Amino acid sequence: MYKIDFYEDRDGYSEIEDFLDQLRHSHQKNNVSLLNKITKELYMLQNLGPRLREPHAKFLKGYAYPIMELRPMQERIFYAAWQKDHFVLLHHYTKKTNKTDHREILRAQSNLEDWLSRKEEN
Repeated sequence: MYKIDFYEDRDGYSEIEDFLDQLRHSHQKNNVSLLNKITKELYMLQNLGPRLREPHAKFLKGYAYPIMELRPMQERIFYAAWQKDHFVLLHHYTKKTNKTDHREILRAQSNLEDWLSRKEEN
């Protein structure tokens, strides 16, 4: 089984955790449905790890630490493997066009670089 960590900035804020908390406290039907879908995708990531493939996950960019995306509905959750059995969820966004926004991938890369630099310090 794989472990999933949430990216936190230097101040300890996790955008992903905040987003999931908002969904958990929402009573709107579409938010409950989205939370259920995300929970299912995270469960599959925990159990399948790097074997998780399309349509649930997709490779985006990178080699040493590839950026991947979970694909629940229109939401995209960027993640990367950072240890043998760990994944880190970097951030999410709502996809509005057919093509993944390049700026979002760059943001995920920046978050991953920050995460790795601080984990190597410890």
